[in-house]
This record gives sequence, C-alpha cells and structure tokens, in this order.
Amino acid sequence: MDSIWIAVAVGIAFGLFVGSRIAKRSEQDDAIYGGDSAKTLHRLASIALGGAFPAGLLTIFLAHSVVSGIVMGFAFVGTAFVLLILFALVENGPRAIALEDDQGWTEEKARSSGL
Repeated sequence: MDSIWIAVAVGIAFGLFVGSRIAKRSEQDDAIYGGDSAKTLHRLASIALGGAFPAGLLTIFLAHSVVSGIVMGFAFVGTAFVLLILFALVENGPRAIALEDDQGWTEEKARSSGL
C-alpha cells in the first residue's frame, strides 16, 4: 500500500474518532434543524476536519515531503469546507423557519429569568 493511502486511512480513522466527538458536542451546543441529511453532512465535515492534522503529519513522516503533507492537510480541510457549504444549504431553510418564532427579550421572559 502506498504511503499516501496509509496516511488517508489513518486520517479517516482518526477523524472518525475525533470528528464524531466534535459533531456530538456541536449538536449539543446548537440544534440541527435540517434533518438526517444535514446531520450526516455535519458529521462527515467533522470527520474530515478531525482527520486533517494526523493525515498531513503522517504524510510528512511516511512520504518525507513537507509539501505532500501540507497538500494532504489542505485536502482534508477543503473536503470539510465543501461539506459544510452543502450543510449550510440544507440547514438554512429549516433553521430560518424554526428560529422565526423568536420574539427576542420580552417582559415575561425578563420576569421569569430570575436575573
């Protein structure tokens, strides 16, 4: 197996481990309204972003080329960027509808907040 493909496989494996945790934490912080397709795109982007550094670093060690490592890292980040653009396209409509009902800070909210 070529050293580049080993680095890709390790990057994906590391991305699965780290990226799934990143996606889970992100979903806890802010809800996803776009359904299963938006959640899938979000998780895939997190996996790609989580695997960028280890794939680039391993490419430098195995291929002995810093340029190849940088290209590998940017390839993972570029993939994450494209997936996040697709995620934004899927998520934008449902998020706007879900957050449309927000009336801002009302007197009732001020009284019930306990501040």
